[in-house]
Amino acid sequence: MINNCNTYTNNKLISVSENRRIFKIINTSTFYVNKVVVDDCYIKVGERCDYLFEIINNNTVKKVFYVELKGSNITHAVEQLKTTITYCKSIHSAAVLKQCYIVASKFPSAGPSSQALKKKFKRENKIQLFIDTKIKEIAI
Repeated sequence: MINNCNTYTNNKLISVSENRRIFKIINTSTFYVNKVVVDDCYIKVGERCDYLFEIINNNTVKKVFYVELKGSNITHAVEQLKTTITYCKSIHSAAVLKQCYIVASKFPSAGPSSQALKKKFKRENKIQLFIDTKIKEIAI
């Protein structure tokens, strides 16, 4: 569990936003969630995503969500996520579920290019990538 640049909470709603792009976790199970500011706090140099969320149960990180809030440069967002995953590989090795989220201002989410990008990301990183526009809500 990361203890730097973080907020540790079991609130029912945990969210981050940037330029009208919002990522929300609906915490119906009241798990403890460690919200980590990655960009320019946990990782200060190089490519990095904006946030990561560690979902904790019985003092163990069970799930990790890597989040990038982006304008429209999805290729750059993917690189930021990949670098963060590599940086955090050893501390998140025991997590059962890892997922990446890009919340962009615009992106054709159902087009062939987005499907190919998601498949390639999963093949290369063994982590599922979700791309949404404006708002992404997930329930845990």
